[in-house]
Amino acid sequence: MHPSMQRGMTLIEILVAVGIVGLLMALAAPSSMVWIQNLQLRNAAESVLNGVKQARVEALRRNTTVMFELTDPASSAWHVCIVDTLTKACKASETDLALHPASEGSPNARVGVETAFSNFSTPVAAGTGVPAQVAFDPLGRVSSLIEAIERIDVRNTKLSSSDERRLSIFIGPTGQVLMCDPALSKATNPQGCQ
Repeated sequence: MHPSMQRGMTLIEILVAVGIVGLLMALAAPSSMVWIQNLQLRNAAESVLNGVKQARVEALRRNTTVMFELTDPASSAWHVCIVDTLTKACKASETDLALHPASEGSPNARVGVETAFSNFSTPVAAGTGVPAQVAFDPLGRVSSLIEAIERIDVRNTKLSSSDERRLSIFIGPTGQVLMCDPALSKATNPQGCQ
């Protein structure tokens, strides 16, 4: 066989290729970690948003008062239940209509709650106001039965303050529920808050 007809790669070529791949992975690792943390934040916020919406839908469907409750200040755990209007709490005889325990959520997502909306620019500290509830009446409006959540901030506590991102969920008195990103401008991005 002639030397010009060699097939395959030499050991040096393989080492150079492995070195280049390793360098590219080392450069991509920090940004992929931020991406993963932001993905976990979005999943936690959408879980909370869906829980609030489910409570409203159940109130309309069952023609009764239904409550969404954030239960744990150290996570994004929540549940939905039918309200006993005398005790202003979940009916003891009923099981939860929906449940999202802390074990199912992101370990880094934390919620903070405001019962009186202040402004978009000031973040609510993680764990503030939790446990907290919002109840919906049979017409899908926010019930005056309990002091209701107006804003929920979902934050990722693992990221540095420069990388941290938060998503805000607003609950209007008519039962309208929306989620937005306070870092974005509503004028240039429909996902923005202001």
